[in-house]
Amino acid sequence: MKSLLPNFSFRFKLLLAMMFVVVGATGATLYVTQARMQVAYQRLFAERFTGQIAVFNSMQEARLATITAKCLELTQSVRIKAALEAAKESGDSQSLYQTTFDELNLRDAIVQVARQRRPLPDMALIRYLDAQGHEVPPPVVAFGGAVRMSKERVKSQLAEVSKVLAEGPLQQIGYLAMLDHGNRIRSVERLRGQEKQAELMEVIVTKIFDREDNLLGALVIGIPFANNTERNLSDYSRIKSGIWSDNMLYTTSLAPADAVEINTKMREMMETQRIKVEGTFDVRVGSEPHQVFFQRMNRESNFPATYQVSIYSMAEATQNQQDLESLIIRFGSMLLAGALLISVLLSNGFSAPIREMVTATSEIQKGNFNVRVTVRSKDEVGQLAKSFNEMTAELALKEKYRAVLDMVADKEVAHQMVHGAMALGGEKREISVLFCDIRGFTAHTQGMDPAEVIKMLNEHMTALTKVVYEHNGVVDKFVGDLVMAIFGAPKSYGNDAYNATRCAVRMIEERNKLNETSQHKITVGIGIATGEAVAGCMGSADRLNYTVLGARVNLASRLCSVAGRMEVVIDGATKEKVGEPLDVETVQDLTLKGFSQAVKAYKVIGVRAQKEEL
Repeated sequence: MKSLLPNFSFRFKLLLAMMFVVVGATGATLYVTQARMQVAYQRLFAERFTGQIAVFNSMQEARLATITAKCLELTQSVRIKAALEAAKESGDSQSLYQTTFDELNLRDAIVQVARQRRPLPDMALIRYLDAQGHEVPPPVVAFGGAVRMSKERVKSQLAEVSKVLAEGPLQQIGYLAMLDHGNRIRSVERLRGQEKQAELMEVIVTKIFDREDNLLGALVIGIPFANNTERNLSDYSRIKSGIWSDNMLYTTSLAPADAVEINTKMREMMETQRIKVEGTFDVRVGSEPHQVFFQRMNRESNFPATYQVSIYSMAEATQNQQDLESLIIRFGSMLLAGALLISVLLSNGFSAPIREMVTATSEIQKGNFNVRVTVRSKDEVGQLAKSFNEMTAELALKEKYRAVLDMVADKEVAHQMVHGAMALGGEKREISVLFCDIRGFTAHTQGMDPAEVIKMLNEHMTALTKVVYEHNGVVDKFVGDLVMAIFGAPKSYGNDAYNATRCAVRMIEERNKLNETSQHKITVGIGIATGEAVAGCMGSADRLNYTVLGARVNLASRLCSVAGRMEVVIDGATKEKVGEPLDVETVQDLTLKGFSQAVKAYKVIGVRAQKEEL
């Protein structure tokens, strides 16, 4: 797989990786922390809301316990039942309402519940309904009044109450507005900036049955609702609350404008999401974000749905989140700066040895195996540098071995040996063998300093070896003053006999050229034979020598020994292989040692270039 950043340096990639890790870790931490804080705050607010609902229910139960008990006792009264039947028949309700206030002193119970000292007609609604839900009106205004409630509003509210008579438990509690919808809206608009808004009435409906359990009617007690839970929460915390009923929010802890904002949102949710029991939403009140929880209070009642609403300011939570976010960002910035500094140091520690190894590798490609890199540490990079130095030392040693091998063996043979293409054993090959011997070597070197002899031979052998290589030959060995060359093994070039003959002629020419400048005037004789021979590595598994064996090799050696000074003598097979380009002179048949029959030989006069060379 290709790198995504192929053109950038290792240092830059490391710095980029460190930045990615630190920024990614910081972002992930910030995201997870904010998510968990939000969940924690929401759970906290939900628990508070649940507690608030529990407190409200317990307070409501305690608050209404006396009056609900009084109402149940009153509706069981024989006098009340008789007065209700009489009022329905005669239309005179004086006795019914007077008995209601006198028999069980209900006035004191209602006043105690309402926690007010003003007269009952100014603060409560007391009505009777018949079995069909029709109002049994009081005889005088004194018993029919309700503060800030018109007669039309009383009738409309009683119409709502009458709906719960058909079914449901013996006694039900609900909540009704003390003003009609239009008046309530105008009231809120008119009272903007003030603390009071339209009030809510808490209604207790108790059914009345005759002796045969037939429904006679119901007693309706309405009391202005005083949400003491709201007052307590508003006094001791930043939690706002209220009651939402009949599309209106009733609250004393919120400013009217804020109440209208939340009321609008509640209406939208009720209309669009069809919420029945509970829900939550976010809203901005003034300049602060708030979270609103609401839950239905009268789930088992047939009254219109009424919800307990709690409004929690998210300003502190938001500020805490912002502070935490700022802290994480600052801490992440410090980590990023530290990571970049460490990355620079680490990348320098990594990249410097790598750069040195890249430079050293270039030197090795140029053939300089003596290059070394500095080992800076004992870690993996240091071990890599140490291994690299060991590798270059091994390469230098192998190169030295190869150079020595090239000097003691032919380059082509050495190459095949190094690459494992040549093993112990031999094969039959069609070859041409050349022997070149110095004439009068013993007499020429008699009394000569050995160092001078070696110098003379090195000069001679160097020149002749170069000629052999130029003609695709292989120097098999140097034996004293003799050079043995092979053409056609280990690799054949197709015209091996021709190459051997041309090489011999060039060796004579090169030797004549050297005689013009060298202080040692040397003459040579050359013999060439062509034919089948065994070629291969011979010796032991520890020491090998590439050579050729066979009658053709012996014949070439014998022809070399009979060749005159600066002459090249070849056998008939060589002459036949070279063919037309060769100019020869027939030599008298030779009787040679090791050969039972006379050998036909030829002295080379000249070798013309082949057609493909012209």
